[in-house]
Amino acid sequence: MRNESDPAGSSLSETMAARIEIDEAGDPAQQKKLTDTIQALDGVFETTIVKRAVHVSYDPLATSEKEIEEAIRSTGTTIKAAATDTENARPDLPKPNVQRNPAQNAENDEE
Repeated sequence: MRNESDPAGSSLSETMAARIEIDEAGDPAQQKKLTDTIQALDGVFETTIVKRAVHVSYDPLATSEKEIEEAIRSTGTTIKAAATDTENARPDLPKPNVQRNPAQNAENDEE
């Protein structure tokens, strides 16, 4: 049984975003096999394939980029390059609304 992490429920969790360039995603059946294999890893939230790159958002406390790369290779897919970032895993979604604390607001209002 797969244990899923709850990124909203843990104050220690931070979503990581990996972009892994691959040689060829293959036909739709191969792409499904690839995404299913990655999604089977604990801590993986989302997997997409766009323009010869696999984009994975995951919890680094539950899995690692190395484990994701091993899962990709296990499907017979060749990896060309990989990059990981802690920035927003989904750049198409709006950034979180961060409120400044009242002390900072008071300082800026005085200027």
